Amino acid sequence: MGSKSKSSILSVRLGPDLKEQWENYCAALGLAPSSAIKDAIKQQLKAAEALPTPKIYRQTENAKEATERFEILLTISEKAAVKARAQTERCSMRRWIVDAIRTGLTHEPQFGMSEIDALGESNYQLLALGRNLNQISRRLNEGHYEPFTVKRIKALSHIIDKHTDAVSDAIRASLERWSLK
Repeated sequence: MGSKSKSSILSVRLGPDLKEQWENYCAALGLAPSSAIKDAIKQQLKAAEALPTPKIYRQTENAKEATERFEILLTISEKAAVKARAQTERCSMRRWIVDAIRTGLTHEPQFGMSEIDALGESNYQLLALGRNLNQISRRLNEGHYEPFTVKRIKALSHIIDKHTDAVSDAIRASLERWSLK
């Protein structure tokens, strides 16, 4: 973060299955996996240039801004779908609709209660993990060299992976909530 130049390397974790599928696909095309990704990125950026750039709004800190009534008409099935989604998200229909509008305007996720719960639990666990790492660091700085076993390191790595997945799932759930089928 403190360096003046940015790395031009992009690292993507695919997992073993997806990586193998990607490598097989690229081999069938006679391309190196990195070249194929680079070509795909170029193609996406070129396609994006043709699209108009929508204005992205930013939420402000002025939470005391006056509200104004706005009515919308929904079909019976749309209203039922909104009601069902709001119940799933443990919020009111009004709150769900406002969150949908805010997401559309800001392109930022609006978390529902289940995501907030998951993120809160993840933060709690990550803070506990951070305390453990600080204790280990303090002991090492004091000259107490504790034996670090592969088992202990793997356990810490597992905890980090578990909570990274929880945060990713919460973010994905919040973003996917707005997709219509």
